[in-house]
Amino acid sequence: MAPVDPDEELPDAADLGEPPPLDEVMDDLAMRFVVNCPAEEQESFERLLFQVEAAFWFYEDQYREIWPHAFPTLNLLTFSQQMFGCCPLLKAFEHRTKEIYDAFTSYKQQIPTCGAMLLNSNSTKLLLVKGWHAKCWGFPKGKIDKDEDKEHCAAREVLEEVGYDCMPALIPTKYIEMQWRQQTIRLYVVPGVPDDYPFATRTKKEISEIAWHKLKDIPTDKDKEDASKEKAKYWMVIPFVAKLRRFLAAEQQHAKKTKNKQQPQPQPPASAPAPSAEPVRVSGSSSGSSAKVAKGADAKGSAKAPPPSTAPAPSTNPPLGVKTKGTKKGAAAAAAAPSAAAAAPSPAAAPSSVQVLQRRGSRSAKGEGAEMAGAAARPSRGHPWLDFAFDRQPLLDAISAAG
Repeated sequence: MAPVDPDEELPDAADLGEPPPLDEVMDDLAMRFVVNCPAEEQESFERLLFQVEAAFWFYEDQYREIWPHAFPTLNLLTFSQQMFGCCPLLKAFEHRTKEIYDAFTSYKQQIPTCGAMLLNSNSTKLLLVKGWHAKCWGFPKGKIDKDEDKEHCAAREVLEEVGYDCMPALIPTKYIEMQWRQQTIRLYVVPGVPDDYPFATRTKKEISEIAWHKLKDIPTDKDKEDASKEKAKYWMVIPFVAKLRRFLAAEQQHAKKTKNKQQPQPQPPASAPAPSAEPVRVSGSSSGSSAKVAKGADAKGSAKAPPPSTAPAPSTNPPLGVKTKGTKKGAAAAAAAPSAAAAAPSPAAAPSSVQVLQRRGSRSAKGEGAEMAGAAARPSRGHPWLDFAFDRQPLLDAISAAG
């Protein structure tokens, strides 16, 4: 039904004079809605009957509203029979009116219907509507128009029936959909509607009542009193409300998990004590040389010291505790490197009794030297074997070299 202005005042019957005869009214409606409708609407009886239905609502909203006692009360079938009897475009099919009407009714039941489940600010109340002549409650919804997507159909129907624009809050992925006989019904879940919103229908003779209903008071299919009056009032709502309750429970659980993830997590305690910048001397090799290891290191856990070299330590050796290549080839190259200060080696350049490991990422001797300089400034983890990037192969190489 086309929206109307609820504040529009109809002309008084006394100002319009005597009502026209019924046959003239039917001729007027046939010319307005059927004869002059777009050609694509005349391609099938199903499309033509939508035009007849629009004429029926105009008859109800205008002629019968102005002259309620002058025109008979008709339903859509009896009105269609009148239209087929007077309209030149339909008169040849007057004898098939009932057959065409039944096919149209079946066709309408296959058209998807869209609407919304409007919830209040804390999702404890659900907005329901009651049809013009209906005795039970339902959701604001309606049939989808040609070339209309489901989200806009739902928003349009809600706006027409209760006067609330839900499009800004409508999320396309949050809906409950069910198959009702041959018809697919999709209802979008729209929370956060103000409790005191002034709902008002924008259609005539379609919605008789709009009201909030407590979600917990709506009966479910599990109720034993199937014939109760309360359940009869909500028979169109009950199947959707059961799914809505599960939907809201899942949404609350998801929101709780998301909130917990966003909270800062406590950091686990360090697995090793904080290293000290001050090195201590422990016994090194059998020749009495000493090595510097981090304070608190366990001498029993260190690798077996290699035999001490008879050549003086070159000055290019980094200070003790700094990482070098963990392979034999790298150690031999470092021992053979010439040094101008070999005759007077620095105490800090004494050979280490512990084979240390290569740090991940070094790609050349030049890059390794830069990394060594950086490693000297970093505190040790408490043991030379702990101060590496957990590469398995360098560890195996170091054990092989030590043995």
